[in-house]
Amino acid sequence: MSYNAETTNLNGFKTSKNDDLIHFIGTADELNAYLGLVRAMIANEDAWQVSWHRSVQFIERIQKNMMKMMSHVSDSRNEKFFFSVNDVTDMENEINRLQGALPKQYKFNVPGKNIIEAQIQIARTIARRAERMYAAIYEEKTLCPNAGAYLNRLSDYLYFLSQQESLINVNFINQIAGI
Repeated sequence: MSYNAETTNLNGFKTSKNDDLIHFIGTADELNAYLGLVRAMIANEDAWQVSWHRSVQFIERIQKNMMKMMSHVSDSRNEKFFFSVNDVTDMENEINRLQGALPKQYKFNVPGKNIIEAQIQIARTIARRAERMYAAIYEEKTLCPNAGAYLNRLSDYLYFLSQQESLINVNFINQIAGI
């Protein structure tokens, strides 16, 4: 049996599995799966961490947008896969909400304060890789600039989400310890 190093995109065209477009789709899929892990971890009502209903819903929206983005890169002419300014604005608003609830930070944060914060930080680095791959495709192919802006802001959202998780867990542990 021979190995087929090609795949078919949404338009039905064959392309190499080593194409930048396919690498982006794979990375976006990886990010989407990792976001699912993060969402499941913070939504677990039996876990000792505080569950955030709004963040869980927002992450699910991001996951749906990641599927839309994978479709957009595969079929960049189909307007139903375009991102609007509102998609980017919603991300900005959520970043501002999270950032507003956090104390000012004046030093670098080393990931690993707790398991969920570390998982969110991994998702953040995957988002940054996906953005770099999107930028490479954007240089060669006409893509929606709002989708690129959305990806750019996604890593910031995940950073602030990780910091919120750290803060919530520190406060929770301090309450248990009576501090």
